[in-house]
Amino acid sequence: MKTLIKTILIVTVLLVSAGRAFAYPPDNAAVLYYKSFMLLEEPNDTVKEMLRDLKDGKIGLNEQIRQYIERNRKVIDEIITAAEIKNCDWGLDFSEGFALELLHLTKCRQMAYILAADAKIFSEKGDYGEALERCLTIHKMGVHVGDETIVQGLVDNAIGYLANKSIMEILPNISNDSDTLEHLRWRLVDVSNKRSSLKTAIANDAELCLEHMNREEVDAMIKADIGIMPKDKLDKILREDDEFFARSREYYRSVMTRMQSILELPYPEAYQKSEDLSRELENVAKKKPEAIMAEFLYSSIYRISTIEARYKTYHNAVLAGIDIYLIRAKTGELPDELPAGLPKDMFSGRDFLYEKTGDGFILKCQGKDLTQNIVHQYEFKVAK
Repeated sequence: MKTLIKTILIVTVLLVSAGRAFAYPPDNAAVLYYKSFMLLEEPNDTVKEMLRDLKDGKIGLNEQIRQYIERNRKVIDEIITAAEIKNCDWGLDFSEGFALELLHLTKCRQMAYILAADAKIFSEKGDYGEALERCLTIHKMGVHVGDETIVQGLVDNAIGYLANKSIMEILPNISNDSDTLEHLRWRLVDVSNKRSSLKTAIANDAELCLEHMNREEVDAMIKADIGIMPKDKLDKILREDDEFFARSREYYRSVMTRMQSILELPYPEAYQKSEDLSRELENVAKKKPEAIMAEFLYSSIYRISTIEARYKTYHNAVLAGIDIYLIRAKTGELPDELPAGLPKDMFSGRDFLYEKTGDGFILKCQGKDLTQNIVHQYEFKVAK
């Protein structure tokens, strides 16, 4: 069976490339991603848990992880090639509406874990250049995930967060290497410029939801048992007349217009207004059935402001940390004060607080992550 699958895959790739004299790589990164997903050796439950624990810093590298990574070396190489291709069209059929399955997202997250593990393997060998390449590949794969839906935007953020976490672990080892630091900073800024905001995903997602907010789609959701909202709510909606769906679309459009305006505000105000809108929707839905769909669709996005601020702040902290490392690499000393013009803490919109420590420095946010009710800080160590 495995031989048959590989044969079909090879034929498919050849057919895709046939019109261009078998050019390689193809001009659509998704072709290589899908090929990699098919060739990937699925980890058993033990290795899968180890990769998650390694990502979260609960365990270190072990022989089982190393062997698993090596068995998938060709797959990793294909992913690296795919990440360098500009265009990425996953071939998603958005006409399926709420029934659309984004199966590639799970695989992209899985590959991000594998790339992060491979970065640790190269770091252990002292090959920090290759380790950083794996981290940058994670970032580029995140950009390729897409922004057509909110789910895609959230996975992009999660993958980008892991890439930054992995870079943070490598930075102390290159903290004296100004050339590597400057090159890394340039490439991280390039990644930043290519990423879409979650606001873009929300706008796209809203249009898709409006297009499919009708009786036929709700009926299909019930039959498919998708679980986007409780069945009793769906049944109640189906008892309404067709004018109800027109009113639902109009109400949902007004909610999403407000949400997009909210996301233009500074983080503390955006968070509070998002919470206020959530409570408002809950109350309105008790009185007006046409608000039911808006309430449930909004429930998955109303904390978007925190998710975006969390990712952007971490990314900015990494960039600011690199700038501080560069000063030390060129002068031999860490600055006594935070240099002007560095990327900011997005929770407050202000500069990070800067503190030198015995073995490096800390960048601390001035604003609070209101979802977790904590103030994030990022610790940077320097090479001896």
